Amino acid sequence: MKQKHADRPNWGRILIKRYFQEYISNDEYEGYISYLLLDKVKETLTVKYDTDEICIVDDGFSWMMFFPKNKLYSLTLMINQDYKVLQWYFDIIKSMELTNEGIPLINDMYLDYVVLPNGKLIVKDEEELKNARIDEIISDEEFKIALHEGMKLKKNITEHRNELINNIDKYIEGLKKYREG
Repeated sequence: MKQKHADRPNWGRILIKRYFQEYISNDEYEGYISYLLLDKVKETLTVKYDTDEICIVDDGFSWMMFFPKNKLYSLTLMINQDYKVLQWYFDIIKSMELTNEGIPLINDMYLDYVVLPNGKLIVKDEEELKNARIDEIISDEEFKIALHEGMKLKKNITEHRNELINNIDKYIEGLKKYREG
């Protein structure tokens, strides 16, 4: 199973970064939010989804990761230097835990959902999930849970009920205090 650390400790593409995190507990959200500020990168990173091509890593970009309590997904929000959302990237996860240093990390269940600013929803890595089951990296039960959680998340997104997407402007305001000092 893949693990992803919020602070991306060994990401060679990033030359200079700043990292912050906080735990929030209110009526709208409970869980960790991390802020990875990409001050200087060695090279940009562009992703392509059909006809959509999006640069998600460049100087001055930010990645916010949300780790909602008691949910089997995390969200990485990619934002450019003008605070424009580039994409919402949801990972279906087995669990979230903290490193010895207190940094959130996810145990990724391979299945991902990407939402673009134009509203397009892309399902990613279904084949990777199937192969993880075939290769016995995950159990039948974990496979079923990943599919079930993915369907719940997809419905939540398509019905415009995802609290993270719906409240994104508020969370971007939180990012500004770290980027602008």
